Amino acid sequence: MKPEDLAKITKGRLRGEKNLSVSSFEFDTREEVSGALFIPLKGKRDGHDFIEDAFLKGALGTLTEKPIKIPPEKFSVEVEDTFLAFKRIARFKREGFSGTLVAITGSVGKTTTKELLYHLFSDFFKTYRNKKSFNNILGVTYTLSNLPEGTELYVQELGTNAPGEIGELTAFIEPDVSIVTAVEKAHTAGLKSFDLILSEKMSITEGVSVSIVPHPLREFSKSSETLTFGSEGDVRITDVKFLPDRTLFSLEFYGNRLSFDSPVPGYSLVNAAAVAVSLALLLGIDVKDFPEKLRTFRPPQMRLSIERLNGVVLINDVYNANPRSMENAIYVLSLQPMAKVAVLGDMAELGEISRKEHRRLGELLNSAGVSELIAFGEEIAEAVEAFKGNSFHFTIREEFINLINNYDFSGKAVLVKGSRKNRLEEVVVIIRKRYGS
Repeated sequence: MKPEDLAKITKGRLRGEKNLSVSSFEFDTREEVSGALFIPLKGKRDGHDFIEDAFLKGALGTLTEKPIKIPPEKFSVEVEDTFLAFKRIARFKREGFSGTLVAITGSVGKTTTKELLYHLFSDFFKTYRNKKSFNNILGVTYTLSNLPEGTELYVQELGTNAPGEIGELTAFIEPDVSIVTAVEKAHTAGLKSFDLILSEKMSITEGVSVSIVPHPLREFSKSSETLTFGSEGDVRITDVKFLPDRTLFSLEFYGNRLSFDSPVPGYSLVNAAAVAVSLALLLGIDVKDFPEKLRTFRPPQMRLSIERLNGVVLINDVYNANPRSMENAIYVLSLQPMAKVAVLGDMAELGEISRKEHRRLGELLNSAGVSELIAFGEEIAEAVEAFKGNSFHFTIREEFINLINNYDFSGKAVLVKGSRKNRLEEVVVIIRKRYGS
């Protein structure tokens, strides 16, 4: 994109070199900024402090809210608000996009579903999706701004922890198809009741012509056309069989049947596969190769992956946690035919239901045959109290990590899971290092 075009789109004033072409848009100088337009944003640090660094690392230009000294053969676009200007670039890209934009939300399974859609549909379309979990307004703005030319299918996940966010994001990106993976108890500190969570998640269907939602939520969809999936609906999940290291299931739709052998244990990929088939039906894609293609799929990092180490089965699900995802992960642990250890951290942002849901964790562990619990955090004390096996509870991180470094995990299946604030990926690294691969 040319500097003069950027100035016009952002309603800014161009200074410096005009005969350049920007290849990408970046707001973090720790990323690759060569050839990019740098977007200095105001947060804990003012991004304007990193403009010089961005230029040194190869950025061609920068947005700025104040006059700056411009190096030779570089440019700046002076704007009133850099984030507003960034959003204008994103909207310009959206208005020029003629492909299909698919938006995904849900209490659980957003990222796994997004990655599976990318995995399956890249054989049919030039497909693009948000990286990491870039699902808030900044992440969506970044992803949309960097939409590659020639993209045919764009898959974007949308997240929320407060009322109105999903509606705002949906209006911003204007999806052609909206998907709801599930609605469960999550972020109840910001969304005080299940009804509010339901309303928030289903707002992704507002003003969208076609949606894909779980069958029980059909009546809450506001789209003109709605496909449903689940034990009932347009795409029905049948014959589910959970095994220690994989899941068998079938999908039935319009007189057809596909049987899958998923390398991922638990329910998350079953749900995602049903969504994928639903989307394929909308897009007119032949799904006959989906079962074979699913065999090669691996979930995103830190999301319910099973690693077989020397004498230890490590179940790594540390990316995040809410009551539904905890239940699924504990069920996967229960399938392992060996002594079971749970290393759990707090479930964050549950608000008034936190005590009840953490106590339920302890009861789930009892039912799953878990014999040992290592718990970290304040709120998870309720789970420790309800748990009947051998337990250790820490609120001081140094003491918690010291136990992990010395605990005997040999011959056991170990689930590691908690919300992001617990940083339990450190536990995974320690266990891998101690028991090899």
